[in-house]
Amino acid sequence: MSDPVTLAETRLHLRLASDLSSDENAEITRMISVATEYCENFCNRSFTTKTRTAVFDDFPVSWNRKNLGLHLPMGKVSSITSVVYYTNTFVSTTLAASKYRLVGASDRAHLYPAMGEVWPSDVACEPEHIVVTYVVDGTASVPTSVKQAILLVVGSLYEYREDGVIDNAGLALVKAPKGADDLLSPYRLRIA
Repeated sequence: MSDPVTLAETRLHLRLASDLSSDENAEITRMISVATEYCENFCNRSFTTKTRTAVFDDFPVSWNRKNLGLHLPMGKVSSITSVVYYTNTFVSTTLAASKYRLVGASDRAHLYPAMGEVWPSDVACEPEHIVVTYVVDGTASVPTSVKQAILLVVGSLYEYREDGVIDNAGLALVKAPKGADDLLSPYRLRIA
């Protein structure tokens, strides 16, 4: 996983010298990862390439094929690693890749049965018995405003390293900067 903002860019944003100790560099690198995760969670999309899992209770059943898809959250899905489900007898079964297809992999990816196929009907009637593992590719083109939002969040984390700061009015909890949320808002995906 490579974060969209580099350590050098972050040091420049924070106006820090390039000869920091390895411990300080490690802490800033950790803050970059935390800020990236915050931005990903705010936008409901990935800005890094990573393997994710989605868990479902059952395969959808519908007379209308368009409602048969399993929604895979967090943005552009580049590949499906596996689809595993438990049968009525609680046997873990991996669905063959020829039995499903990925549709709409840009921002709203869905997994559908392959043409001429249907979802298995022998799925256990228990919650979370279908697990889809997939790769999300978010590094293709991270917008500049998203990178700036990540830098703003890192700046806040660097400045306020504790949960709250004490000012004249008492204890004020530190939140992510509003400017970061404003920069991220156009890239936010609505959760289906």
